This record gives sequence, C-alpha cells and structure tokens, in this order.
Amino acid sequence: MTFEEIISRLRSKDGRVTDCFFFWDGPTMERIEAVRRVDPIKAQKMRRPICNTCRPALLAVLHKLYGTEHFDYDELVSDFYYYLIKDDKLGSIRDPQTLMSWISTTAYYFFLHEKINKDRVLENTPVESLTGVHEEIEEDEAASSTRTLVQNVLDAMPNRTYAKILDEVILEAWQYSGRQKSDLLKKKAEEMGIPIDNMYVKISLAKKQFKETAKKMNLQ
Repeated sequence: MTFEEIISRLRSKDGRVTDCFFFWDGPTMERIEAVRRVDPIKAQKMRRPICNTCRPALLAVLHKLYGTEHFDYDELVSDFYYYLIKDDKLGSIRDPQTLMSWISTTAYYFFLHEKINKDRVLENTPVESLTGVHEEIEEDEAASSTRTLVQNVLDAMPNRTYAKILDEVILEAWQYSGRQKSDLLKKKAEEMGIPIDNMYVKISLAKKQFKETAKKMNLQ
C-alpha cells in the first residue's frame, strides 16, 4: 500500500488501516524484509501488517518527551488520531512520501502540548484517597444526586473527548443492550469521527480517567 493510499484510507476513516498504521505492534515491513533476505521461510510465517506503521516513530517521540516516565501509548495516540481527523489535517500533506516525517513532527508538538497540560493539571490538583467509586458510572444514572456528582466529575475531566464519550455515549447506551447498543455505539463513533475499534478503547480509557478525576476531587 502506497503512502498516498494510506493517507486516503486514513482520511476516509478506514478502521483496519487506521489500526495498523497507528497501533500495529507486530514486526514492521522493514523487519520482515530484513528477515526474508536471510531466512525466507521464517519471513513467510511472520505476522504481516496491511500497511506501513508509524508506531515505532511515535514511540520514539514519546520516549523522547517522557523519558523514563510512564505513558499510555494507546490513550495518547488515540487522542492524536482524533486531533488529525477532526479538521482533516492529513489533507494538508502535499507530498505523500513525507507522511512519516510529517507524522513525527506533528506528533512531537501535539504530545508536547498534551504533556504540558497534563503536568499543569497534576501540579494543581491534590491526589487523595477515594473509597467509594462505582465500577460502572452508568449504574448510578437513576439517582438525581448521583447524576449531579457524575456531571461534576465530567466537567473536571482534563480530556474533553473522554468526558464527551461518557456523557453522550455511555450514559445513553446503558439503557440498551445487544444490537441496539452496538448500533448506538457505531452511530456515536461516526458522529465523533472515531473508528469503532478505537471507540471501544476510548470508552475504557474514559472510564479510567473518570475514576482518577473523581479520586483527585476526593469524592467519598
């Protein structure tokens, strides 16, 4: 798959190409080719991506910014992908052959901005213990007082995309099940410009951030 094709597929929100390009954790095409030159049989048995992947480049950028500090690759890159597609930033690439270098440069400034904001939030928010956060926030929707508490936490969440997912997706989807719930999630994913596979990842990360935010607010 050429870089021009990759850009086109990413802009059209092709889930398989998006997942491979940003999240493929198997051997790269370059690695498979290197193995093929010395052991063709082994190379044939290796997992193969459907397109080039930028994961190594993004990991290099993140390690440069975070050093030995822990970071969540899936969370950061999911936000980066949403940043790229919400205003069709990939459409500004004039030479498809520069895709990888363009991604690395754009990612560096995006992740740097996100890290600065994260550090600022952590510096200004005391981390205190929490003894009673429910596993699933949708279970608390029935109670008015709890809904107010939930809304306060949503308003305080640093990642506004995650807050939007919880507020507009999870708190609406709890009343459905089976096919209806699946259809609703797909519809919301399309409205937000998020591949459905990434939506499930973001839902998990959003719930995690909700609990962390509630903890920082010292909710008992």
